[in-house]
Amino acid sequence: MRALFRVVLLLACSVWVIIAQAQGSNQGNSSHSNPGEISNSEGTGRPEPIRFSNKAKDDCVMVFSSQRNSTKLRVSCKSKGKSYWCDYLGKPNLCRAYSNNPRHYFNQIMWEMRKLPNSCQGLRSYKPPMCRSATDEAQMVFHASWPKKQQQSGKAGPTSKPLKPQQPKEGSKPVKNPALKPVQPQKPVKTTTQRPTEIPKSWADKVAEQHCWESVQGICSYFINLFQW
Repeated sequence: MRALFRVVLLLACSVWVIIAQAQGSNQGNSSHSNPGEISNSEGTGRPEPIRFSNKAKDDCVMVFSSQRNSTKLRVSCKSKGKSYWCDYLGKPNLCRAYSNNPRHYFNQIMWEMRKLPNSCQGLRSYKPPMCRSATDEAQMVFHASWPKKQQQSGKAGPTSKPLKPQQPKEGSKPVKNPALKPVQPQKPVKTTTQRPTEIPKSWADKVAEQHCWESVQGICSYFINLFQW
């Protein structure tokens, strides 16, 4: 009886050691996963999406996945019957901080997109602060979007036509513009100098001129007038 109990106890200990070794190997594999990979709590192998709401209260989802030589980021939003999405491509694995915490890299991009009324109409490229010192290849660059942005047409707006001068109607007299009359040159005004009217000489003056010196003719004419009266 004792021998049977020892055999059962030995088998139980062996099974327990095998189970413990298996669990330890699984933990070791998970701890030595490749840097830059994001594990999912559900064990699907895909990184967990990041959900957020932007300024327009759109429900948005950010999903990122690794490709051959780059990482793809897709942002999808929908609200009130409208939906849109955009893709970004980059090589964030060139940033050392991204390898330590990839999810925080995309969280910093999400904090910028949530400030916009349309999360796909932001910057052409995003370089999170945690990778600011990294090369530009580590940033996420815009690749595609839907719906596409409407391009501005090259048609110019309506131009104003020059006003044509109005033609006079038939039977109506042309209206003359006084401002358009030719300026007539003014004729020079002739100035005439009037000679002072000569006072007729009296009989006394004539007698004085005949009988008196020229210097005293006025006095002689005066006295002759006295005697004449």
